[in-house]
Amino acid sequence: MNTAILPAIVGVGTTDTGLLSLGALGRNRRAAETPLRVAWDGTTYLVGTGVERFARPVERLDFRRLADGPEIRALTYGTLGQLLGPGEHQAALVVGFPVEVLADKALAQAVLQQLRGWLVGVHEFTVDEQTTRLTVLQVQALAQPAGAYFAWGLDERGKWTRPTADLQALVGIADAGFNTLDIFTVQGGQVVARFTGGDTAGMRRAAEIVVQGVRQKYGVTLSLHQADALLRERRPTLASAGQSLDLTALAQQARATAASGVISFLESRWGNGRQFAHLLFTGGGMLALQESLLAQYPYGVILPEPVTANATGLARYARRLYPEAPVVIGLDPGFGGFKVVAL
Repeated sequence: MNTAILPAIVGVGTTDTGLLSLGALGRNRRAAETPLRVAWDGTTYLVGTGVERFARPVERLDFRRLADGPEIRALTYGTLGQLLGPGEHQAALVVGFPVEVLADKALAQAVLQQLRGWLVGVHEFTVDEQTTRLTVLQVQALAQPAGAYFAWGLDERGKWTRPTADLQALVGIADAGFNTLDIFTVQGGQVVARFTGGDTAGMRRAAEIVVQGVRQKYGVTLSLHQADALLRERRPTLASAGQSLDLTALAQQARATAASGVISFLESRWGNGRQFAHLLFTGGGMLALQESLLAQYPYGVILPEPVTANATGLARYARRLYPEAPVVIGLDPGFGGFKVVAL
C-alpha cells in the first residue's frame, strides 16, 4: 500500500527566481519546501506546500470544484504523480465525495458525469518534469466516510475481517474535514438515512475566525490554508511588523467555536449516540477537535491515521470492486488536502 498526501493549494506562477539569492548565507540551512510543478497540455500549475511563496493560492470551495476544472486536475495529477511515479500505469479509481453531494441525486449525477468525462481514459502529465502516463480504466464514487467504514472492516484484499455480527450492527461514522462535516450510518449493508447527513461545519469555520481576528487586530491577511496550518500548531505564532505574535488564545477560541458547531450538528442527528454499536471518528479535523468530541462521545473511537482513513478504505473497496485491475486507487479529494492510496 502506497500513500500520498498533498495540501489542496493551487496557484499560477513559477518557482524560477532567476539569479536572485542571498549568496552563501543560509546555504547550509534546510531549504524551504517548494511546491510541485504540475504540467499538461501546455499549462503549468504550482501545487501543494509552499505555493504562497510564489503565487496567490486559488481558494475555491464550492462542491462543483470537485468534479472538473484546472484546480482539481492539477491536484489529481500532482498526487497521482507522487504516488505512482514516472512511466506507464493503469489503474481503477474509487473517489470519495461529501455526503451532501451524493445525497442530492441531480448534483451527484452531474458531478459524477463530469468527473468520469475527463478522468476515464489516457492522461499524460509531468510532475517536476517527470512524465507519467496513466490510463484510468474505471471510476466509481462513494461517500467519503464510507471509506472510513471500509478501512475499519476490510483488509487490503477487500475481504471483510471483522466479526460477522459487525456487518449487521448499527455503525455511525463522523468525518470532519476542512469544509465538510459528514455523518454516515450503516447497518446490514444499507445506509441508514435517519442518521446520515452533511454540513459545512468543518475546520473552515475555525480558519475563518483566525483570518478575521488576525486581519482586525494586526492588519495582516492570511489565506484559509495558512490559518488552518496555524490551528494545528501547538503554539501558533505569526511574524508581523517586526514582532512575533502569539496566536495561541485566538487559535484556542477558534477551535472551541468549531468544536461547538460540530457537536451541535452531531447532537441534532445522533442525540447522545448511544444507539450505535460502534461510533467511529475520522478526518483531519478530528485531530484538532478530538478532546471536545471524545468528552461528548467518550465511547467513540478515532480511527488510526484519521487523515488518510477514507482514502485507505476506498482503495480497499476498489480492490474488492476491481479485482483484476493492475492498480486500484482510493482518492479522497478534501478541501484541506488530497489523499490517495494505491494497492
